[in-house]
Formats: sequence, structure tokens, C-alpha cells
Amino acid sequence: MTTRKRLSFVLSLALLGCGSATPVAPTPDAAAPMADATATADVPTGDVDYARGVRGRRYCEVLAGAISGPTVLLDVYNTYGLNECPDAAWRALEVAALRTELGVPVVVINGPRYWTIDAFESAAVQDQTVRSLGGIPMRVAGRIEVPLAVAAAGSAPYTERTVRRDTTVRFASGGRVYELIDPMDRVYVMQSYTVQREAQTEASLSDLGARLQLPTGWRFRTRVLTEDVRVVAEGGLATVTTDDVGNTYQRSQQRP
Repeated sequence: MTTRKRLSFVLSLALLGCGSATPVAPTPDAAAPMADATATADVPTGDVDYARGVRGRRYCEVLAGAISGPTVLLDVYNTYGLNECPDAAWRALEVAALRTELGVPVVVINGPRYWTIDAFESAAVQDQTVRSLGGIPMRVAGRIEVPLAVAAAGSAPYTERTVRRDTTVRFASGGRVYELIDPMDRVYVMQSYTVQREAQTEASLSDLGARLQLPTGWRFRTRVLTEDVRVVAEGGLATVTTDDVGNTYQRSQQRP
């Protein structure tokens, strides 16, 4: 396996929790929820309102980058706030073409995904510049730095990763959350689910715990909140993990 292919494989495991040796064709999802865009003062006119109505919205990502010394650097291009990842255009994306378009050796396709948060209380996009990738408007929402030694060794679900971003997300009182709890009683709250590996809806997440292959000492729980919960990226860094289906979670400041 060439270095480029190995990195694409490893990063798809280490960063996304995906389980295939090469980025797979995105899964069609004709039942994707759609909603009207609403402008706010915090994001460019025409964008979705970050402050409300986030839960259930569809988005997609393209991770693109290269090796810089001992580190793999990746920009995370995201459709959220610009469009809801049009299915035909998303399915037509090709990794090789994106590598050429972006001029980078590593590209990973991630999505479609759906938010399970209720609002962004702060959402500092890393780069407001909108770029068309395969005809889909996206912009850099975050940046990931992975030590080359870690990327070369690979990773697995239920392993922490760090993402450089400045966000505070809110889960509203009366809403349902889906959480992983590790052996040290640290809580990770699901921020999005994916249909890239298997068909899922938010309704199907109620029995997700029975479908997960949880490591020893890990627990899954779902509950309805009696008060708002805020999850903060502290110091510009978010600590995230994935389950073995590819759903993503962010470590919370709360305890069980």
C-alpha cells in the first residue's frame, strides 16, 4: 500500500471511525430532512440560523490535507450553514478528483451526517471563505492536527481525538441526548449521527446501545434532559470520539 493510500485509510479510521480501507461512496438518503435557511448576524446572509433549529439538519464534510514534518494537517470543509449537502452532487464526489482540485495528497469524505445538538451558542468558523468542492459550496469549519506516528499506527472507535475549533453547543431541556460514558466517568455527548455505514434516523438511536460493541468499562445511555446542557470547546480545542457505527461525540464538562 502506498503512503498516500495508507494515510487515507488510517485517517478514515482514526478521525471518522469509518471501517473501510478507502473512502467509500456516500450513502444516498432520500429521507433527509430539509429546512429553510435563515440569516443571522453571526454568519453571512443566507446561512442557516446557528442559534436554533440545528437538530436534524443534514451536513457533509471533506477532510483535506497533507504531511507537514511530523504532523498530518487537515482542513475540515463543511456544508453546514451553506446548504444541506445535495444528494446527487455529494454522491458524485470522487476522492481522486478532490485531491487534484485541492492540490493535497489526503482526502477523506465524511457524510452525510445529521446534527443531534439543538443550537450553536458560538460557532467561529475557521475560514469564512466559501469554496466549491465538486460543485458543493463548503468552507473550513475546523482544523485537525494528527501526529504522523499516530496516523501511521491507526486508531479505533472510543479513542479520543482533538479538533481545533471554537464552539459552544447547547442541548435543550426537554430534548433527548445520546451519551457515551468511559471507564473514568467522562461523558461524551453525541453531536451527530451518520448514514455512511448503515441506515440510521434519530428515532433509531433509542436502541443504539444494543447495537454497539462497547469496550470494557464503557456505557451508552440516552435520556431526556431536565435542564439545558452546554458543551464547550475549551481553549479552542474540542475532544471528540466516535462509536463503532461512526457517530461522533464531544467530551462534556458534566459528570454522570
